[in-house]
Amino acid sequence: MCDYYVFDGAAGVSQRGPARDRSVYDVLDDAATSARFVDYAQGPITRVRLVLPGMHCASCVWLLEQLHRFDPGIRSSRVDLMRKTIEVEFDNTRTGLKSIANILSSLGYEPLLTSEGTEHDQDAERREATRKIYLRLGVAGFAAGNVMMISIARYVAGESGMDLTLLRLFTVLSIALSIPVYFFSASPWLLSAMASLRRRVVNLDVPVALGITTLFVRSIFDIVSGGGEGFLDSFAGLVFFLLIGRLFQQKAFDAVSFDRTVRSFFPLSVRREHRGSESVVPIDVIRTGDLMIVRNGEVIPADSILMSATGYVDYSFVTGESVPIECTSGTMIYAGGKVVGTAVRLTATRPVSQSYLASLWERTASRTPRSSYVKLSDRFGLWFTAGTMAIAVTGAVIWLPNVALAVNVFTAVLIIACPCALTLAAPITLGTAMGVLGRYGMYIKNIGVLLELKNANTVVFDKTGTLTSAKHDVVYHGSPLTPEKQEAIEAVASHSAHPVSQSIAGNMTPSSTANVMVEDVGRGVRGRSNGHEIVIGSTAYISEILGDISIADDVGTAVAIDGVFMGRFVMRSHVREDVPDMVQDLRASSIHTRLVTGDTDRDAVVLQEVFARDEMQFRASPSEKVAAVEELRKNGAIVLMVGDGLNDVSAMAAADVSIAVTDETSTLAPASDLVMPAARLADLPGLLMYTHELTRVISAALWFTMAYNVVGISLALAGILTPVITAIMMPVSSLLVVGMSVAGARLFARRFA
Repeated sequence: MCDYYVFDGAAGVSQRGPARDRSVYDVLDDAATSARFVDYAQGPITRVRLVLPGMHCASCVWLLEQLHRFDPGIRSSRVDLMRKTIEVEFDNTRTGLKSIANILSSLGYEPLLTSEGTEHDQDAERREATRKIYLRLGVAGFAAGNVMMISIARYVAGESGMDLTLLRLFTVLSIALSIPVYFFSASPWLLSAMASLRRRVVNLDVPVALGITTLFVRSIFDIVSGGGEGFLDSFAGLVFFLLIGRLFQQKAFDAVSFDRTVRSFFPLSVRREHRGSESVVPIDVIRTGDLMIVRNGEVIPADSILMSATGYVDYSFVTGESVPIECTSGTMIYAGGKVVGTAVRLTATRPVSQSYLASLWERTASRTPRSSYVKLSDRFGLWFTAGTMAIAVTGAVIWLPNVALAVNVFTAVLIIACPCALTLAAPITLGTAMGVLGRYGMYIKNIGVLLELKNANTVVFDKTGTLTSAKHDVVYHGSPLTPEKQEAIEAVASHSAHPVSQSIAGNMTPSSTANVMVEDVGRGVRGRSNGHEIVIGSTAYISEILGDISIADDVGTAVAIDGVFMGRFVMRSHVREDVPDMVQDLRASSIHTRLVTGDTDRDAVVLQEVFARDEMQFRASPSEKVAAVEELRKNGAIVLMVGDGLNDVSAMAAADVSIAVTDETSTLAPASDLVMPAARLADLPGLLMYTHELTRVISAALWFTMAYNVVGISLALAGILTPVITAIMMPVSSLLVVGMSVAGARLFARRFA
């Protein structure tokens, strides 16, 4: 473990010196206090989340993800460098939160135990980082202005026009002003370059740091040796303009930060019961003590106490284990769990944290690979750096024995050819697009999804809730139902989030008199209400539940009461108004379309104007949907799966990229890469076209940068450009690339307005 620091001396905080007082962590022995940091606790498994302000680099991430080697009770640790948080999963029978806090402190990462919460602390960290940039910029600007004035005075006075004492004073002042510029203002590039070289790699800060150091050392040497006046004015100006470029880049990345975009636009909502009435509200509205109603398939947005008699919760978002856990009244239910079976009533014990829900969605991001185009930019940046250094050395050698001009050429090439602008094109373009799409209700998991969408050549649609509206006209055929039995059927159906169940339930809210025993996703739901045992579902499902009773396989959703088959609810589907034109537009773009649904073929007539008969597959179980997607992929198709996110989770996971279409925003689908409101489904062809336009914007920015660098390097090799001029040109190039990227992403997004 200790040998790691041979390769990265900037890792962590030194623990040499006086022992730290860790009695502050004694408060974590209190159950109420430690509960503030618990995201999940069930049996021996506990998951906590702590803020570590001292985390700052890849070395920190590596070390913090090795915590299990320090304490065998720790199962795993997961670091989020952007949010500066760590999630630790541990066996509470073998270790505790206090012990973990002490380990983190001993490693140099003091956990933040404030009551304000993570969001406040992270905002403070961002403000502090920005403040440091401004401070460095101020020092460099002050030094550059004064050193340049001194240089002008010496130039105007000429060789013999200034008193020797005054000349020496100006020389000492120039050096004194330049030293803090090098060791403080330029430190971000110097430290990054040194850390990179210790790891035996070359990052994008190496050529910049080399150019800065060459100019500074050469100037000091000239002045001390009496060989010339040096270039301290150029050096200070160079660092000043480099910091302007870094400040602008930082603000650009902040503006398109995924974390900030998700917190602003995350679509989850929840049903809240207030004074006997129920309403759908944004999750930000939920406060401690509010009563929430969460149905089957919906995500629990806040830590809560279960008020219903029983409930089943799937914590696969949190732990990765998909086996539902049975909970009884009074049980603590944690945010991120998904309700399975019956709808439940919950009393919130904490306000909602959207950043936590965002992190749950991101945990499934590994299925969507990082964009090949982004990887290409990174690889190109590495080769570009090596090539630039070779050109700079060659140019300097050519101009020898004119040492002054050779050093100028060497420094100018390194600075003007900085590949920073190359690495900005893809993330700024895609990040801007991600934020713009969020404003139109389309929420994307990560920027790589946009380029995966670009590659899709086959779209597989679900039917119910996707191509057809979630609400249907319902007609009952069968034995007469008394008002009491009708109400019981509606009460049980209201506990399911499936579109067919919601159509049967009508406008009824989940009734407290309905006790749903189980919902078999994609097959049916059963429960008890008004003293009657109700079973609703497919013919096969009803036959299975009732035993050997033979029921004719007919159109509609069957219903049985107290073990007796009563009849069927026949749904009349309505294809969404813009669906035919949307599918036609996809085909016009040479994209193949398929329909794979678990419903019967009763709607084949309705859909035949949209799909050919051989393009439709009915009565498909969830496993058959997966098989259909995998078969297409085996045949070379790049599959985009579009469904409602309820019965299509497995098929979405099997596809190359997936979109969850929803009329409501409370059923977050972890397997989906993009969440789209049903009203925006007609924009699907435009969305796919938009992804192609984004790649053209990125390509244009890269070609512009290449042309810019070719011209700039040519002028630098000719000895025409000074280091200060190149320092001005470098942030200008970054500014132009960012401007092109942002403007292009927003311009092409006008189609969604």
